[in-house]
Amino acid sequence: MPAPPRAQEGSVTVELAAAIPLLVAVTLAMVGVLGLARDQVLAQGAAREGARQAAIGGDRASAVAAAHAALPAGRAARVLVAGAGAGRVGVRVELPVRLPFGVPLVTVRATAVAALEPGPPPDPGTTR
Repeated sequence: MPAPPRAQEGSVTVELAAAIPLLVAVTLAMVGVLGLARDQVLAQGAAREGARQAAIGGDRASAVAAAHAALPAGRAARVLVAGAGAGRVGVRVELPVRLPFGVPLVTVRATAVAALEPGPPPDPGTTR
């Protein structure tokens, strides 16, 4: 004779079916946060490169170009070069970042400051 059916049979399947979408959403959110962290590192590196170029005597245009060159090709960014006090120059890079789930556009900002190098600017034809 077969055993009588239990009242909780199949409840694990229902609970798992409810938990899987939540796990997928958490995983996608974590991927978005990792992308945001990656973009923060990219922005910091670009700001550092721009500040380094401005510090060795390059003009603002070459500092902006150096910051853009440190980013992946085609990546939109806003680069600002300004004095940061006596004998220093600062570069600020702003990157727009898209996150999943229709979150509004987030802007990642990074700033780097470098001391101005003494002496004449290097010849543009020389390499580092």
